[in-house]
Formats: sequence, C-alpha cells, structure tokens
Amino acid sequence: MLKFYRDALAAFVAILLATALVVYVGYARSQLNVSLFPGRDEDFLWVSAVEPKASSSKTRLSLKSEVGTVEYDFFLDPETPFPYTHYSIYFVDPIQSFVQADLRRFAEISFKIQCDPKNVLMLVLFSFDDKVTDLNNMATRRVSSAAFSCDKNWAEITLNLDDLDTPHWWLGRYGYEFSDTGYQLNKTMGFAWVNSLQSPLNTPSHVKLTDVKLLGTDHRFIYGAGIISLILWVVFFVWLLRRYLRVLTIDIREKVKQDQPLMAYKKLSIEPQKDKEKSAVLRFMATEYANPELSLEIAAAALGVNRTKINDILKEELGLTFSTYLNKLRLTEAARLLSENEDANVSEIAYSVGYNNASYFNKLFKTEYGCVPKTFKALYPLKDPT
Repeated sequence: MLKFYRDALAAFVAILLATALVVYVGYARSQLNVSLFPGRDEDFLWVSAVEPKASSSKTRLSLKSEVGTVEYDFFLDPETPFPYTHYSIYFVDPIQSFVQADLRRFAEISFKIQCDPKNVLMLVLFSFDDKVTDLNNMATRRVSSAAFSCDKNWAEITLNLDDLDTPHWWLGRYGYEFSDTGYQLNKTMGFAWVNSLQSPLNTPSHVKLTDVKLLGTDHRFIYGAGIISLILWVVFFVWLLRRYLRVLTIDIREKVKQDQPLMAYKKLSIEPQKDKEKSAVLRFMATEYANPELSLEIAAAALGVNRTKINDILKEELGLTFSTYLNKLRLTEAARLLSENEDANVSEIAYSVGYNNASYFNKLFKTEYGCVPKTFKALYPLKDPT
C-alpha cells in the first residue's frame, strides 16, 4: 500500500502540473492582441485618411509620417464654430473597398500617443448603422467616442470598446432618442483620433501615434482548457480508484494469508503443543473467542492460570497480548466467514465472533484490513489480479 501512496502522490503532482500547463496555454491563447499599427494584422486591412482633406478657413491637418509612428500637425481656426480635424483608419478588403470588421471578440483598443502642446482628444469608432448609414455618404456613419488627455510625454491609452458614447448631436440629427446609445461592434468601419472642444484653438498642435492594438479574450480557449482539465482529473480519479481497489484486494489477500496461522485451532491441529499449560491456553482461546463476555480475568479463572502467565504464554508463542490475540482471532474468523458466505450479514457475523456492537466491529475490522467489512466482502472473492 505504501508504494500505491507514493505512486498516487507522483501521479497527483504530474496531473497538477499538467493542469497548470493546460490552463496556462489556454489562458495565453485566449488573450487576443492584434496589432493595427505599426504592425498590421492580415485579418484587418485598412487605409488611412485625414479630415479636412484641404484647408477649411484656417483649420487644417497635415500628415507628416506613417512609418513606425503616425505624425501629424493640426490647427484649429478660432473663428470657425466647432472646428474639426481627425486622422482615421478605415477597414477595407484587398481591393480597397470599405468593409465592416467584426470586433466582438475584442474588449479594448490601446495605443501610445504624444501631444504637443497638452491636449484633450477623442477616440472615435465609426460603425455601420442599419437605419442610417449610406456607404456612399461617409457622413452617415454612426459615431461613438471617448475622450482622453495627452501631453509631450508618451502615454499608453486603453479604452473599453463597450463604453464609448454616441453624442447627442448625432442621435438628434438622425431621429434617435438620446438614450439609444447602442452601436454594433460587429459592424465597425474604422477608428479616428479627433480634436475635442477642449483642444487648443489658434495654436499649432503636433501629435505622434503608435502601437495601436485591439485587445480581448477568446473565451473558447478558456472553456477548452477547463474541459481538458476536468477530463484529466476525472481520468486521474478513475485510475486512482481502480488502482486503490486493486492494491487493497492484494493487501487483503496477503493479510488473510498471514492471519490464518494465528487461528489457534488450526495451529493446534497441525502442530500439537507438548506443553499442557500452553496447549490449554491456546485451546481455550480457540474455543471460547466467540464469547462476547470473554476477558483475561475469565480466562484465568477458567484455566486456573494467573493473568500474567497467560500473557507470557501468548507473547512467547505468538508475540501478542491476550486482548490483541482475542481480537485477531475474532477478526480473522470474521474475514473467513465474509469471504465464504455470499449472503452473509455483517451484523450477524459480528455477533457470531463475539462482538455485541456492530459499529465497534466495523472500526476494528477497518483498522485490521484497511476497509470496512462490506468492502472486504466485495473485494475478497475476486480473482487474484495478474
């Protein structure tokens, strides 16, 4: 049984490590990190655009670079109501037609940005609106946005795609209630970095943008890792149970074989005792062990031998004290009765070998054989494992 426990511990550690590896791989695979710029994921082709394309009064945007870092300058005319500029990316197919990207797998967009002077910009998500959007009129795209601050130091901005707001002016223009702020991530047309009402007017502004990424979690990998881990543990526990029953069966058989010679009546029939006093003690134990009232005092009175002498005889002959040998006799006989009688009742057997308390008998039996009588009865008749 000790070897079984060592093997079980080794298997437990192995399955624990395997589970940790499966969970780690599942979690790592579930973390989506798609680069839009400067690295470009082949599943998300896009083209850039700027607004205004040409100077409108003094309001202008000038794109300087898209190599490694997007760099552009813009200027907002203080005389123009709500001056508007943006740098945008639009999703396209290989032939450069506008498409709607499905971003439902993604939870966030992140990017690094630098502004000089300090600025408050908007990240805008353009999406296709089934009721409003006309692909021939890009002004009908649904607009959802979130504001962020930036300055001359590089800052990493992360925005939740589910927390963008559709402005009231857009909702009012197209007849939506102000509470109808929903937008469809599976119909995303693009993103834009736009000036806000808090952007400085009549001041040249410079923006650098890089490391634009879509972040999210693909829960299929997490669920898959959970299922695989569950299967591993089920297989482990099934193996453990079957191995335990096999080892327990072998141990029970070995235990029974070892205990059989301790039965005094067998010992006496094979190897008669020459010492009458010793023979009398062993014969008395063999014939009276089933008496529930039997004790060392009763045995001493019946044999006319003092208590110490009885214990000395049993220790010399069997290496056991009176009470230990008495329990050994009873439990060994109980094991024999359980193995030979298919319909044997555990309580009846307990009473037949000298125990008035079935619960106490079960406790002693489990200590002796490593399992309760019912389990012993189920395992012992099985064929020897090969």
